[in-house]
Amino acid sequence: MISDQLRAPLNQEQIISLLGDSYWRVSLFESIPSTQIKLVELLKAEKIPAGTVLIADHQSAGRGRLTRTFETPPQVAVLLSTVLYPIRNAADQGWIPLIVGVAAANAISKYCGLEPLLKWPNDLLIGDLKVGGIIAEQFENCVVVGIGINVLQEINELPVPTATSLLLESKNNEINARENLISYLLQEIRSEFDAWNLAEDNIEILNKYSKVSATLGKQIKLDFQNGVSKESTAIGFAENGGLLISSGETIVSADLTHLRAIQ
Repeated sequence: MISDQLRAPLNQEQIISLLGDSYWRVSLFESIPSTQIKLVELLKAEKIPAGTVLIADHQSAGRGRLTRTFETPPQVAVLLSTVLYPIRNAADQGWIPLIVGVAAANAISKYCGLEPLLKWPNDLLIGDLKVGGIIAEQFENCVVVGIGINVLQEINELPVPTATSLLLESKNNEINARENLISYLLQEIRSEFDAWNLAEDNIEILNKYSKVSATLGKQIKLDFQNGVSKESTAIGFAENGGLLISSGETIVSADLTHLRAIQ
């Protein structure tokens, strides 16, 4: 069991204090349908500055990728959305959710010592279990990125058997206040995104992403939105952040499953 102190509501002032500068403009909601939906609504009404971040202690209609939901009880997860303004060519912007994935993996490692891997294009894994996810959507000249990380869930609070939480995977009481993870996460997003945004190519992020990829070299199944499925092997990542498979194709969007090796 976890302490009531860890399950306390998030504290906005503490998050701002941990961030330590004025770049991040933090808005915290006790409960909201979706930080992603809310941020897009704000962008439709006015220009929102970089560094704007919406954080929820609970989402009643949290969004995952490909119309899925992201469900958690109150006060157990990190749920946030932020807006990024890329100056890179549009062809390179497929890297943005992957960049945020690298940032999230780095933040979790700093927070509790775990070293998650990334299932292309958007899942954070510990072993074979999903501990978080990322979505990204273009809006005019910016990209709205949403992140959800399971932090304090017990087994009976997880939505599916293939999910886990940082609490369940940590062995030595490394888990502390969620405000610390939020601080690490936002700092890592800013650092990784700024480095990529100012770079002239994608070599650095390609190397970083490849090192934490759970998909590279795996046999995979791809399910496309048109109902077509395909099995292949993931052999690399393309210049645009797409997945290279053994048939020579570059996959930009698909639902991907890692296939277990036949014993």
